[in-house]
Amino acid sequence: MTEIYAFGTRSNNAQLVADLVELGYIDLSQPILDPTYGYGRWWKDVQPEALTGCDIQPELSPYGRSVDFTDMPFEDGEFDAVLFDPPYKLNGSSHGFANDASYGVGNKKPVSIQNRYQLIFDGMSECARVSSRSLIVKCQDQVSSGKVQWQSRTFADYGESLGFRLADMLFVSGSRKQPAGRRQIHARRDYSTALVFLR
Repeated sequence: MTEIYAFGTRSNNAQLVADLVELGYIDLSQPILDPTYGYGRWWKDVQPEALTGCDIQPELSPYGRSVDFTDMPFEDGEFDAVLFDPPYKLNGSSHGFANDASYGVGNKKPVSIQNRYQLIFDGMSECARVSSRSLIVKCQDQVSSGKVQWQSRTFADYGESLGFRLADMLFVSGSRKQPAGRRQIHARRDYSTALVFLR
């Protein structure tokens, strides 16, 4: 077994999932749910035997129709592992990035932090309902309106309130450039976090 570090050399979700499999947080022989399937980026390096992928955009949903991650048509505890990659990027109103749409935040209209967090809480609750063993949640500590939004803390606490134990945190290094012309007052957080919860 190769040594796996919390802050390693991984730079994408496929490498993250491969490490989660190696650590035993995901069992590829058991039913797995990806309710935010999108372009299937999680599954480039590993192939589960029983993967259910779905998305709110029907054209991206291997399930065959639109599935809202806050209200899913699955039984309680139906999946051994659920991997949830919600739209955690906090968009401002004056800028955006070309690939925002592929992260579920392509709308240029600002969404309040409270509304974004409520959406993610609702999704986490539903993902917890259908998971029998593990829940992986992606998030990102980031600066918004001059303050650090500690998503890893917020969502870790929420996951534990749902009856899970925070077992691990793995980080994926990023490559998104910061908006130009702004005075830096906080350290750059050029990484995303995978919170690993176990029952």
